[in-house]
Amino acid sequence: MMQNIVQDQYFEIAIDTTINRLYLKLIGFWPSAEAVAHYVPALEKALSNVRSGYTLLTDLREMKTHPAELKQIHIEAQDLLIKKGLLQTAEIVSSSFVEFQTDAISKNTNMPLKQFQNEEDAVAFLNESGNEVR
Repeated sequence: MMQNIVQDQYFEIAIDTTINRLYLKLIGFWPSAEAVAHYVPALEKALSNVRSGYTLLTDLREMKTHPAELKQIHIEAQDLLIKKGLLQTAEIVSSSFVEFQTDAISKNTNMPLKQFQNEEDAVAFLNESGNEVR
């Protein structure tokens, strides 16, 4: 059952504990680190409700590329996700600029990631990643 953790103008975070999945949606342009200072703490809160071996579905279809100064926030978030036992990430992208930016950051953190053009393929990939209820 889906449970919303945070929903604001910059991002949405939800979890489904029955399938041990975190849902993350990044929205629009993030103007500064101050504007999204609550992002990493919100992720920490959500991660307290999933078990190690969880999967992550990230929806970036509404995201605009972010300023370079925000790269550190994304690295910190990915490090946290990995530390909490991330099994696999499926990322839905619609812009080659966003795809390039997020791919570069995930290579930096060694986050397990596969990118998709639509939600159906992304969800199917995560479901095949062995994340059925155990």
